[in-house]
Amino acid sequence: MQPGEFRLIEVLRSALGGTDPDLLVGMGDDAAVVRCREPVTICSDTLVAGRHFFADVAATDLAWKALAVNLSDLAAMGAIPRWALLNLSLPAGQNCDWGLWVEDFAAGWRALAKPSGLRLIGGDTVATDGPLTLTVTVLGAQRDAPMRRDAARPGQGVWVSGCIGDAAAALDIAWSARALPARPPAGLSTQAQWALEQRRLRPTPRTALGEAAARCGVACAQDISDGFVADLGHILQASGVGARICVDDLPISVALRPALGEDWEAWQRWPLTGGDDYELILCVPPELEDTLRGIGRETGVPLTRVGEIAPAEVGLELRWRGELRRIDGHGGHQHVF
Repeated sequence: MQPGEFRLIEVLRSALGGTDPDLLVGMGDDAAVVRCREPVTICSDTLVAGRHFFADVAATDLAWKALAVNLSDLAAMGAIPRWALLNLSLPAGQNCDWGLWVEDFAAGWRALAKPSGLRLIGGDTVATDGPLTLTVTVLGAQRDAPMRRDAARPGQGVWVSGCIGDAAAALDIAWSARALPARPPAGLSTQAQWALEQRRLRPTPRTALGEAAARCGVACAQDISDGFVADLGHILQASGVGARICVDDLPISVALRPALGEDWEAWQRWPLTGGDDYELILCVPPELEDTLRGIGRETGVPLTRVGEIAPAEVGLELRWRGELRRIDGHGGHQHVF
């Protein structure tokens, strides 16, 4: 790395480190040392410029998104965020003030990390001849039994947090603005397009919801990163079950709804198969559904029942406007462009 490497590390340490009674050795040594009082849940994700994000994205937004996608994985398991590792590969030879860029990056990261008490405890910075690349690893305390993909059972309700489809529609708008192949939603106001873009750039990981759901006994969850159908499909495959879904009941934001209407292609493209929403799918036994509604009120997260788990022979049954429908030519979100 260029001579400014240690300055960049110090910016990250001073902005994102901090004290923690279970953090015995933090940033600045050869390795971090933490005390684990309960099982630890670990997940990691790598983002590459030009493949997972546009190279011109603001550093603040990139930091938020990079951390959010990992926190969403913790939320799906019901874990409590504790610590993070960050590896940054910064392109050499670019006309960029990386010191200023890292300061902006730290501000975006801190905005999301601070409410949960997440601490950055280490990582690495290197120069690269390739694109900007970052890898985030987060560790969470698993105080209750983890929610798993293989725990869905017939008779459970299928619930979705927040709204879905916004990020995929915003990505189509962003692609279109860059003259890339896309189908941007039509007839949306500037304000609606801005709202969708904020959902794409700064998704809200449902960590408090996930923790509370696991605590009350919900055993099965999955975050929506590849699209509702694809991620529900992960649950169905792992659990050996099917599902009946009422597409009309899917939670749609005020910003996106005008672009959907009676257009089945649009429903498929954005709410059903579009990714990057980072909401949660929860499979909930009937006796826990009232409790889940209360958790939604307590955490301030809207929750919508969209169907139920069925025997395996049902497969995935989608009903829209009173008729059974099929997904035509759509796969899950691939996080590439």
